[in-house]
Amino acid sequence: MNKFNLIAGLLLAISSAASHAAVIVDRADVPATQTVIDFESEDGLNLLGGDIYNFAGGSLTATDSYTVGQYIADLGENGVWGAGNHFVSFDTIGQMTMNISFAAPTQGVAFDYSIYEELGDTDGSAMLTARYYDANDSLLKTAKFIFSPFGSATYNQFQSFGYVSDVANIARVSISGDGVVLDNLTFTAAVPEPESYAMLLAGLGLMGVVARRRSIRA
Repeated sequence: MNKFNLIAGLLLAISSAASHAAVIVDRADVPATQTVIDFESEDGLNLLGGDIYNFAGGSLTATDSYTVGQYIADLGENGVWGAGNHFVSFDTIGQMTMNISFAAPTQGVAFDYSIYEELGDTDGSAMLTARYYDANDSLLKTAKFIFSPFGSATYNQFQSFGYVSDVANIARVSISGDGVVLDNLTFTAAVPEPESYAMLLAGLGLMGVVARRRSIRA
């Protein structure tokens, strides 16, 4: 077997390898190569509902006002978040939706988050809902995360969550919640699909054949 056929065979094996879509609770589980947006370059940039904030690899927009580069947030029963660390915050206490769109479809998305919990609320929990869409705006997955009562051990803390698809088909994430704050947006950087590598190698192989024939004729 020549080198080209061997490499092409390996690429086909990689492209057909089994993978499983899954909800994740650790940003490290986002497939490599990862891009992480930490929002440290902004310092309290206030945006209105409908305004677009662009970052390397995508953009944000929301149904109501939001702040990029927020540095502290009072989350009621869930404590205070930030204290110097810059993040994104929903500016509305009440249900609000933020959309994260990607310049190229990604396989995995995750971030750190916390949610406002009203002081004195006997329920003691708040819910975040994330919906993942493909490039045709078809729903791929809905995941709901309950931010449970904290108590002294977890006061002022955050949780991480996200979703990894079988393939790179996540074009948009819609996040809904009450007074949500989020940071360290992590997603799989766009890389050529195995099929693209195979086509590239095939083209290089064809060029090699042509060059060899020309050298023989010469």
